[in-house]
Amino acid sequence: MSRLGIGFVGLGGICRQRHVPGLQRIEGVELVAVANRSRGSAEAAAAEFGIAHVHDRWQELVARPDIDAVFVGAWPYLHKPVSIAALEAGKHVFCQARMAMDLGEALAMRAAAQETGRVAMLCPVPFGLSIDRAIARLLRDGAIGAPRFVSIRSFNGAWRDPGAPMNWRKDERLSGLNMQTLGMYAEVMHRWFGRTRTVSARALIHTPRRTDGSGELRGVRIPDQVFVDAGMDNGLAVHYAISGVMAAPRETIDVFGETGALHYDAMRDELLMVRGGGPAEPVEIGPDEAYDAAQWRVEEDFVNAVRHGTEYHPDFADGVRYMEVVQAVHDSAAAGRAIGLDEV
Repeated sequence: MSRLGIGFVGLGGICRQRHVPGLQRIEGVELVAVANRSRGSAEAAAAEFGIAHVHDRWQELVARPDIDAVFVGAWPYLHKPVSIAALEAGKHVFCQARMAMDLGEALAMRAAAQETGRVAMLCPVPFGLSIDRAIARLLRDGAIGAPRFVSIRSFNGAWRDPGAPMNWRKDERLSGLNMQTLGMYAEVMHRWFGRTRTVSARALIHTPRRTDGSGELRGVRIPDQVFVDAGMDNGLAVHYAISGVMAAPRETIDVFGETGALHYDAMRDELLMVRGGGPAEPVEIGPDEAYDAAQWRVEEDFVNAVRHGTEYHPDFADGVRYMEVVQAVHDSAAAGRAIGLDEV
C-alpha cells in the first residue's frame, strides 16, 4: 500500500477523538507533523500520538515534502488560508465543517480545489449519517406521501448564562458568520432534499456583550437564536429554529408528508415514522442501509479518494452550498427581508 504522509494544523477535539484513530487504522498512513496554536499543545499532541515533527508555524508544515495531505482541524478563521496554501503546494486537504468564515472564503477554497485537482474534502455532519440511506428509500418509495414541510429544532443552553465568556463559536473573528448548527443542518437538508432557494431569517442576541479569551468585554455579533424559513428548489418549506439559550436540549428533524411523517432525534440517533393517524414506530434500517456513525468511515473515504480517485462527499462544492445558506441567513436577518440564494 502506498505511503500517505499526513500533517495536522490544529490537532485537538475531533481530530483526537475521530480522525487520528481513524487514520491509524489505515495501512500505509503516517502521521508526520503537527502545528497548533501553541508550541506546548502541539508537543503534547505529538507525544500522545507518536508524531515526530512539531512546527510553530503552519506554513512550515504545509511546505514539508513528506506530507501528502493536510488535515485542517483549526477554527474557521484558518480554514481558507491553510486549505488554499496546502492545495497550491500540491497537498490534498481534509477540512473541518463550518467550511469558512463566509461565502466569499468558501468560493475561494472551491476555486483552489478545482484549479489544483486535489482531493478537498470536508468533515461530514454526523447528524443523519446513520439513517441517510433509509431516508432516501422512504422518500423514494413515498412512505409518507409527498413531503410538504420540515421542522428543525436545535436547542441547547450554551449561552443562557449572560456571564459566560465568549469562546471561538461566539467570536466572529474566529468563527465568521457561522451560527451554531445552522450550516450543519443545511448540509443535511441538501443531502435529503436538494438545494436551498430562498431564506427569510430573524436573528436575536440576548446578551450583547461578553468577555473574550483575553478578558476584554466585546460586543457579540453571532446570534444567540436564529429562526429561518427556507424554500428548497423543489418547493419544500423548511423551518429552522436554532437556539443556544434553551434549558432543554433538543436536536430533531420532523418531515411532514401528505400521508405520514418522519421524526429523527439526532441526540438518540433514532428514526420514527407515523402513518396516517397511527402511532410513531421505529423505522427498520436494512443491512444495506446501515452506517455505524460511532465507527464512521470518514478517514477511509478520504484516503481512498486520494489513493484511488473514488467519489467522496462532502467536497468543497457541497460546502459552498451550505455556506450560501449561512451567508443568506446573515444577510436576510441584517436586511429584514427574504433573500434569494442567487443574491449572495
